[in-house]
Amino acid sequence: MVFGLMKIKYIMTEYYVIFEVLKIEQELEQGSKIRIGERFVGLYYPDNKEIYFTDDNGQEWIFYDGDTCSIISKI
Repeated sequence: MVFGLMKIKYIMTEYYVIFEVLKIEQELEQGSKIRIGERFVGLYYPDNKEIYFTDDNGQEWIFYDGDTCSIISKI
């Protein structure tokens, strides 16, 4: 029996966006500059509406489009 090989192509769908913070659900580390209403650049994953962002302190954040943030524009 012969089986055909199926190629699976991974398509990179993430891209950078400018987003505005609507809610902060994570505890702020000392010196964090994250504020509601501020805009930042983060890496957006549209499949799950997550935006990954690392602040100046090295604290990692995940924001959710339509919930904890709003996308302003694609870069």
